[in-house]
Amino acid sequence: MSTHRYHRRDLNADLLRTGLGVAACLIPIFFIGPGAGASYVLAGFAGFFALFGLRTLLQSRTALKVDGEGIFISGWTSRHIPWDKLETLKLSYFSTRRDREAGWMQLKMRGNNTQIAVHSTLEGFEEVCRHAVHAAQANDIEVSHATARNLAIIGLGARDGTEPVAPTPAALSGWGNPADWRR
Repeated sequence: MSTHRYHRRDLNADLLRTGLGVAACLIPIFFIGPGAGASYVLAGFAGFFALFGLRTLLQSRTALKVDGEGIFISGWTSRHIPWDKLETLKLSYFSTRRDREAGWMQLKMRGNNTQIAVHSTLEGFEEVCRHAVHAAQANDIEVSHATARNLAIIGLGARDGTEPVAPTPAALSGWGNPADWRR
């Protein structure tokens, strides 16, 4: 059994962004005065930053455990998917730049009437993906072309054992190193 958590460095950076965003939105409200339309807009943006901070705090409490039987996530809520009950697997890449050279990945798994989603900032993300791919192969789960491409990019190859799909331009430029797609 292996236990995985989100990188503390990434969580701290997100909390810093949250604090700066909330401050940048709330401080001008004191100079504008209540009742002005701009104060409502700024308060709305401050709310979005606060929700982002709440999500980050939830991630800091999250622990993901993987073993031969399944995947278990604990934190504010607990969910479990036995590998033999895995129904869908999706690995998505979200780019933060137009040239697709920076971004993060998200692995979504469904089964046992629950869903578990983890981001590439999780320590041991590649190992979690490897376990999920083996379970998907054992359960004969068909994955999308985009998922197959993303799996090939992180070194897990094509799902059906054929030649991996052509890498994206970002992969050719060094994006394939998992350390590079963390923030």
